[in-house]
Amino acid sequence: MKEKGNPMGKEQIIVQLNPDVPPTGSCLGIVNAARRSFGKRSEWGVVDIISPQAREMHNHPERRLKDKDKRLLEFLARGMTADDFEAFCRDLGDSVLVDDTGHYDGLELSKLKESLWQWRNTPTHDTPFNHGFFSFEVKAPIFVRAQLVKHEYLIMSEYSRRYITDDIEFYEPEYWRKAAEDKKQGSLEEAVPTSFTGEHWGKGIYGASTSKSLQAYKDMLEYGVAPEQARMVLPQSLMTAWTWSGTLGAFANMCKLRLHPEAQYESRLVAQKVYEELKKQFPVAAPLLVEGVK
Repeated sequence: MKEKGNPMGKEQIIVQLNPDVPPTGSCLGIVNAARRSFGKRSEWGVVDIISPQAREMHNHPERRLKDKDKRLLEFLARGMTADDFEAFCRDLGDSVLVDDTGHYDGLELSKLKESLWQWRNTPTHDTPFNHGFFSFEVKAPIFVRAQLVKHEYLIMSEYSRRYITDDIEFYEPEYWRKAAEDKKQGSLEEAVPTSFTGEHWGKGIYGASTSKSLQAYKDMLEYGVAPEQARMVLPQSLMTAWTWSGTLGAFANMCKLRLHPEAQYESRLVAQKVYEELKKQFPVAAPLLVEGVK
């Protein structure tokens, strides 16, 4: 059972679409980008009965992808046709053989490694997924931004403490998670004892630390220190904000990695909110990229 601390953590992290740059593209647009190589185009299929489920799953409830176009998106996301994939799985299964003692046969293990290497080096066909575009406005602590900035092909324009000295806010987690003993990094769902943070938030170790840092920051500014240096005393829990833009493919890759159960909880919050928007605009394509072809 989780011990809940300050409930603000989840509420402090904000991810929303950039109101100045609406999402662009559609699942059909990805299909036609792929078909461009052959000089062909597809059209929307028509939904005969517009149900509440259809309205929820499609941006345009009166339209849907044709089955052949869904299969094309699956091929693009997986890197091989469904038939080729099934044949690969059969070969893979045949390679995993053990002898009477329960050990892998040396020859069969060699075949397994060869099959896995072949799968790893299967050419991808993900270029068409990069013809959809998103721009988000994100508010999160600096330690989260430091993780998310690592993802390729996503552009950030961040709030700068070189120029802004007010509006200081620190991230307050829902509760303090215990460190995982069996991981080099990560945390458990279990909370540390409430004695760590004190009876009230401001009385805890963290509250005292952030208060001291904030006072040092204000004192340095008062003495005339440049904001670009005074900010050095502020902790990683300082809230920041940025505009984050990129293609469907780039954001889907971020979501695939940051939605993993072992990713940091706060980064998962950002990824989950981004993924929700990806699915609204690309209800077929986005899950194929993030969750894989079922």
